[in-house]
Amino acid sequence: MAPSSSHSQAVLPNSGTLVLDRIDRHEKNFEIFVSTNQPAICPLCQQISSAPHSGYTRQLGDLPWQGLSVRIWLSVHRYRCRNHQCTRKIFCQRVPGVARVYSRRTERLAEIVTVIGYVAGGLPGARLLERLSIQTSDDTVRRLVRLNGPASQDPLDRPPIRCLGVDDWAWRKHQSYGTILVDLERHRVVDLLPDRSAESLTIWLEKHPTVEVVARDRGSLYAEGASQGAPSAMQVADRFHLVLNLSSAIERVLEERSRELILPPIAPPVAIEPHVPIAEKPARPSTQQTLQLQRRQRRLERYQQVIELREKGHSQKAISAELNIERKTIRRWLRRGEFPERKPPSGRRQKVADFGDYLHQRWNEGCHNATRLFHEISTRGYKGSRVMVAKFVATWRPTGRQTAKPGTPERIAPKHAAILTARATDKLSEEQQTLLDRLMINCPDIIRLRDLALGFRDSLKGHDGAVMQQWINQVKHCEFGPLVRFGYGLQKDILAVTAAVETKWSSGQVEGQVNRLKAIKRQMYGRAGFGLLRARVLPCPQLGLTTSHAP
Repeated sequence: MAPSSSHSQAVLPNSGTLVLDRIDRHEKNFEIFVSTNQPAICPLCQQISSAPHSGYTRQLGDLPWQGLSVRIWLSVHRYRCRNHQCTRKIFCQRVPGVARVYSRRTERLAEIVTVIGYVAGGLPGARLLERLSIQTSDDTVRRLVRLNGPASQDPLDRPPIRCLGVDDWAWRKHQSYGTILVDLERHRVVDLLPDRSAESLTIWLEKHPTVEVVARDRGSLYAEGASQGAPSAMQVADRFHLVLNLSSAIERVLEERSRELILPPIAPPVAIEPHVPIAEKPARPSTQQTLQLQRRQRRLERYQQVIELREKGHSQKAISAELNIERKTIRRWLRRGEFPERKPPSGRRQKVADFGDYLHQRWNEGCHNATRLFHEISTRGYKGSRVMVAKFVATWRPTGRQTAKPGTPERIAPKHAAILTARATDKLSEEQQTLLDRLMINCPDIIRLRDLALGFRDSLKGHDGAVMQQWINQVKHCEFGPLVRFGYGLQKDILAVTAAVETKWSSGQVEGQVNRLKAIKRQMYGRAGFGLLRARVLPCPQLGLTTSHAP
């Protein structure tokens, strides 16, 4: 039995305009028949008309009731406009607050679909709505997000922006990039630009003359765009990117000294040597080892081609075009001065290594079954898997991998060494500090690089631009070419670097918004374009994020 009209009238959209006629309940849905009692107003001249022309019925989807979908049958009329000066002769009766013109769903249903599409996306949103008894397609969900979402809001209705954060984001890595703009005071994304260029940023800033601070990385594109679009705004270089640029400069220095990045061997602890039977014939290399040798041979041949072309006078750009190799790879090979061998994966410390002495003892006693050894050390507190035990003892078998010879020097990559050199002292673990001390034995230049890196960090925290200027003057006269170039680069951008030291602004929260953008982009990858991405990244008015918000 359908509920009484006194109760149902209150749940209608805009109950002051609609009049309930009856409700029919079916097995899968409700059908509500309503009419309107408001005067007919011409949409052009805004005059009331009392001359009906014809009538028709609109079908509107509405919010579900009791787990069933709802269909509203709205009886409306067409009217004649009696204003002789109006160009509209016949118009349809409007129902504001209920549904838009030509819409097939109520405004409150469209808002729910928009919010779910904003949060979940097109296809996941359609599946969730179907579970809520709202039948719609994923295309409709995406269309409503673009039409009714945050991207449709008038920019003039948004509050003025004073502090702006700028960074790029990759639509396709190494191929196409866009620009993200963040209001640093309200912690909100204010816009997305489809490209990464100075021209687009300049045009955007000219439309927002209230910007006083622009926080950016040290890229020349955004520096040029900010200077042209907001010449009176203060530009601030991001402190994280400054430290990252320093680490890259140190890495280039250490690439030239890669032969010195060798860790001195540590005397191995006294342990019981496992008894491994000597194979009469050398074991045949496995398929994996054969593939590794083939890949190494191909890399060696390409390295030799690079060296031959370089000796003939070819530039790095010409070598890159001829051999189809990235210029960064060519530059790294030439700086290294020798063929770069692949560094063997070190991996994380295995829990099974804590039981190495017991496993050595049991192996020497003749127990070579990995499963049995796994059960034995499990009773002694081992929490890992059997696979790790099998891998650990596989090196003792004649067909397994050969263990490294004791005393073999261990190499470390220049990038890893640069990260350790540039890291703050309080951020170094005890193991990392030991590793850094061992590096300094064969590469004493790391001591000087370490002093310069710590001095740079201290100047960033000093809140005094004069201290940063002193460090720049010092590094410009040091013995390391990449660091000298880094210092001259800071000098060219000294105003933004000084602002980074003396002000609180940075691009930290912009990086967080970029991570959120990546999650949204990957969620709908292949099923949407820039318009929907922009609509989902901007704050949604229906979620109450139109005012100032700080997490």
